[in-house]
Amino acid sequence: MIDLAEWNLTVPVPLPVAQVQTAELNSSRFHSPYLVRGDGGSLLFWVPVTGTPQPFNDYPATELRETRPDGSAYAWKYREGDALLQAEAAVQQVPSRPEVIISEIEDQASRPDSPSQALLQLVYRVDDAAEAKGSVQQGQLIARLRESPNDSPKDVILLEHLPLNSRFSYDIKLARSGVLSVRAHGAGSRTGDLGLQLDNAWSSHHLYFKAGARLRDAEGPASEGGRVLFYRLVSMHQPNNR
Repeated sequence: MIDLAEWNLTVPVPLPVAQVQTAELNSSRFHSPYLVRGDGGSLLFWVPVTGTPQPFNDYPATELRETRPDGSAYAWKYREGDALLQAEAAVQQVPSRPEVIISEIEDQASRPDSPSQALLQLVYRVDDAAEAKGSVQQGQLIARLRESPNDSPKDVILLEHLPLNSRFSYDIKLARSGVLSVRAHGAGSRTGDLGLQLDNAWSSHHLYFKAGARLRDAEGPASEGGRVLFYRLVSMHQPNNR
């Protein structure tokens, strides 16, 4: 059973985009077509291309954001301690712009009226969304990251030849030293893990984990979108300052 005691949920419903608070998310009354409990306590995220876009963003998302136990938003500076996100997932569907963002280290906006930026996005991208029917679509697991807050994102391929519906696992760790590491294992070929020292400018930024299904597509029928099944999802901080 994936524990949601320290997460809230954003769902792509009409403006303003709805945020399901931690207490409601963990109550027996919570039901949503965008997040469904599956066998063994797994979580199935669904986001249609017709969903309401995120604020300061042109695209919809159904995603968890880490909180404190009381449900208030939690953000941390990496020098305060080691931060780790571990997950096991399978991407079941991608839209016609064939990628889904499944996890992030988000950089909290300095002002409420300004957009936030991601330090890291973990992206599943299908190599060719127009493959003939009957063939298995092959994808890549990509780390899209900014080494410095002012950098443009760059892509690092972690896994290749990773079919839709295939199960894979990953660990994202940001150490208090500023070393970011991402390790992935799956059915596809392994191209190596990522490890790098971030620019010191990140040390003053407030960061937080997100996980779920975020699109970069907002056109098409309501049946088109991203569908991601999480079998395991754990965030940890050492020391735990939540």
